[in-house]
Amino acid sequence: MRHQRYYPAPVGDQIVWLTNFMTKLPGHETALGLTGAYVDACVASCAFLIYVLKDWLPAVRTFNLAATSATETLAHGEGPSALTLPAFAAPALPDGVVAVPPGVLTPRLFDLVAQIKKMPGYTETIGLDLGIIGQEAGVGGDGGAGAPYVPVPKFKVTVKSTVAGPQVVLEFIKHGHTGVYIESRVGNGPWEFLGTDTNSPYTDARPLQVAGQPEVRQYRMCFWDKSEPTNDWSDIASVTVGP
Repeated sequence: MRHQRYYPAPVGDQIVWLTNFMTKLPGHETALGLTGAYVDACVASCAFLIYVLKDWLPAVRTFNLAATSATETLAHGEGPSALTLPAFAAPALPDGVVAVPPGVLTPRLFDLVAQIKKMPGYTETIGLDLGIIGQEAGVGGDGGAGAPYVPVPKFKVTVKSTVAGPQVVLEFIKHGHTGVYIESRVGNGPWEFLGTDTNSPYTDARPLQVAGQPEVRQYRMCFWDKSEPTNDWSDIASVTVGP
């Protein structure tokens, strides 16, 4: 995602920003020379993204836990009856909210903000009201403000041997954020939440899925602030773990 300094990283703050923007934009429609249809489309885009971030995505994460549990039960559980797999039910759309095409932030909203700032009727007061005036310095390296903005964590993985078995060490740089949110998958399996960490390194001490059999593990991270992931994912790192 192309970052803008006025747009927050934590998901909870994104919801607040989007809610404010969609609520305030119609009030500045005339001053900014925007058409009603265009403003309505922008409001609809914000509303659907808010639904996805606030309702749909948490439901997906909860379902992922249920799906993982069902898979584990199917593979290693007991009982005479056939297993009923959980079915995902997406939360209902709020009244007035409809699905919209991709690109809510990039290009639509971010391009709109750039256009707004060039409008003859634009003022700093409007910018502050819409929440589109960012700080001059973003979140930088772990040294603090003033450093270049870094959208995703940087990390590397190494495998080390221990008496308890192989472990994967993830060394990361959190670039001034609270910590990192880590997901992993084995082979072509689903991505699963692995953990959060506020201090590097993170150690993955999970045993091999099949004792004595090497496996390929993949890892990805995003920043974690105010107990929420940003969902801007890093590149994927792969490593083979074996006895």
